[in-house]
Amino acid sequence: MSEASYSVAYVGDLLTLASRPAPSVHPGLRPGPRLGLRRGTSATACYDTGCRLEAVDRLGAIAAYERAIAGCPGLAAAHNNLGRLHHTAGAAAAAESCYRLAICAAPGVALYWFNLGVAVEDQGRHAEAIAAYESAITIDDGTANAHYNLARLLELKGRRLEDDAMLQCAVRHLLRYRELSRRNVSVR
Repeated sequence: MSEASYSVAYVGDLLTLASRPAPSVHPGLRPGPRLGLRRGTSATACYDTGCRLEAVDRLGAIAAYERAIAGCPGLAAAHNNLGRLHHTAGAAAAAESCYRLAICAAPGVALYWFNLGVAVEDQGRHAEAIAAYESAITIDDGTANAHYNLARLLELKGRRLEDDAMLQCAVRHLLRYRELSRRNVSVR
């Protein structure tokens, strides 16, 4: 049977194909020697590279975190660190999107909520910042800076609205911040 007869096959022919002789292979299509597989750099290796580069090469760290995220989109720490680098460069909106992606990947991490709060506060969206700080505190009541930032924003809002209950809530968060700060100093 010629090679041409194998180019058009019907379902019935496929069932009996094994009983037919194998077609000859064109010499140029023969498989060559196996060269082995080369693996790319893992997402965690890219993340580690980004961590090492942060102090010396900000752009290199950003590129490494982006490669880590491309390899593993659910790597929340890479999203968070990338957001922090954007935030320190003054790109609060870019940082916000990175923090939101980190939260999508790991919603139970208070640090990601705190960072989101700072980013949206820097953009002037205080109500969203309050909600983010409250989420951080709900996850981990020991997040001292979230208590401080929340107290500050609640005080501003309470004074503007002349709301004594909100001012009392701000005082409670400020007292909790002081308690946590004293505790952290005594641990050192």
